[in-house]
Amino acid sequence: MFILSLLIGTALAVPSNWCGNKAPTSEHREAIQALRVAETAGISLHRRQSGNSSSTINVPVYITAVVNTTDSEEMLSETVLKSQFDVLSDRFAPYNITFTLKSTNRMIDDDNSKGFDYYGWNSFKAAQRKGDYGTLNLFYVTNMDDQTWGSGSCTLPGDASGGPLVTMLDGCTMNAYTVPGGVSGGKTYKGEITVHEVGHWFSLLHTFDGDNCTGPGDYIDDTPQEATWELNVCPIGRDSCPDQPGLDPITNYMDYAGEGW
Repeated sequence: MFILSLLIGTALAVPSNWCGNKAPTSEHREAIQALRVAETAGISLHRRQSGNSSSTINVPVYITAVVNTTDSEEMLSETVLKSQFDVLSDRFAPYNITFTLKSTNRMIDDDNSKGFDYYGWNSFKAAQRKGDYGTLNLFYVTNMDDQTWGSGSCTLPGDASGGPLVTMLDGCTMNAYTVPGGVSGGKTYKGEITVHEVGHWFSLLHTFDGDNCTGPGDYIDDTPQEATWELNVCPIGRDSCPDQPGLDPITNYMDYAGEGW
């Protein structure tokens, strides 16, 4: 289920365990709540779960990969990047959201391969970014510290009144090992970290947002309450909110359970 709108607030990468997104601002939460109320009242919003809607959203995508000079030619090759794009397309397809790959660009740059660890990353990202605010830009880097920045991060939708800076910094930055076939910590990745981060780009919050059993959570009514997250495991049957309906949504891409390990 996906809420699509220009919402107030942006998220830049900060340390946050598995995902580098910081918590949404109070203004962003208020905007999501307003959409939730409007949808419940049936006010000019399409049902997010509708499988019969003739309305399909298509998003142009540009992919930029930045590798270190010591990396092999296979690292973030065009074939790998297209495989990642295919995973993204497949996971969003059931919700009438499609993507069109406009181009892939692989660059060798020791500094910018560090991503947010390099002081000039935002300037580089702004210079490389293509398309308008409705265009998705995906950046993959080989040497970003995941202990500081997580596996990846993405900007939440921002208020258009923020000016060109909002658009210039818009997009997702992921560690290279998150692509299909990438390996880190003894785990082989399937490309679904990007699915999670692009969920943020569409304004989705973590399923455990708020870390409690009685709050609004991710503001989506059919997501079971989840009090705490568990990282990169698949705890089948886990129920951190036993007094609330449903088990923890560990198969939801916006959880931290990972890619089905």
